[in-house]
Amino acid sequence: MHFATTRTWIVAGFASFGGLNGPVWANPLDCGNIVVSAGTVPQGKVVHMERLCRNHGTTELTLTNPITGCTCLTGLFDRKRVAPGGETRLHLVLETAQLGDRVEFSVDFSTRSKDTTRQMLLVTADVRPSVIALPQYVDMGDFRRQNTRQVLILDTTGREFDIEQAISERSAVDVRWQKVELVRMGNKWELSSSRGAVTGFQITLQAKTGPGRQSLSDEIVLDLNHELQKTLRLRVVGYSPSPP
Repeated sequence: MHFATTRTWIVAGFASFGGLNGPVWANPLDCGNIVVSAGTVPQGKVVHMERLCRNHGTTELTLTNPITGCTCLTGLFDRKRVAPGGETRLHLVLETAQLGDRVEFSVDFSTRSKDTTRQMLLVTADVRPSVIALPQYVDMGDFRRQNTRQVLILDTTGREFDIEQAISERSAVDVRWQKVELVRMGNKWELSSSRGAVTGFQITLQAKTGPGRQSLSDEIVLDLNHELQKTLRLRVVGYSPSPP
């Protein structure tokens, strides 16, 4: 049986049970849902996942080494011979340094007893840039009354980086920055007076209040000296009904 034909048959079997979230029912080795989700992942993070597989058949199964759809994904069973009623764990490692956006990769392997059956899992991840701005969209409101805002820049994976330059595309905002220590408090990143969890930057944005200007719209491009990410963009807007 050809591999491509086998995979199509397996996926069709899932579709009849409500799509790709159904269990791997066509094989005595039950590994649960076909989709193994890594969730939202910062670029550069190495993600470790596990899936417990159980032999529901009446004969011993022999497993082949998993074959993945990307060199960034590896798979390994902790035991390749599984007795009836026995279990094995599939260990998956996804390296995201060269990935971006939403990705899906297959994990294919065979189970052998009296017959040989091909089986497939699907690993998914939503890979986001690791260097982020908090916030990335800056509304300065009435920029004549309060023309400065501050933004935190950090790498959520802890990688060190530097800001080489900042370009205001419409020359409407002045940009300054300084290196700071940051710690995570609950769901928020905050400045730390001592050594923090990560080293980042505090950006100070200052709107230029030219004569007759009531609206502010600019984009700040930060050029980064970073292992993976080379730029970061900030959007800055504001409106001032105050007279000049």
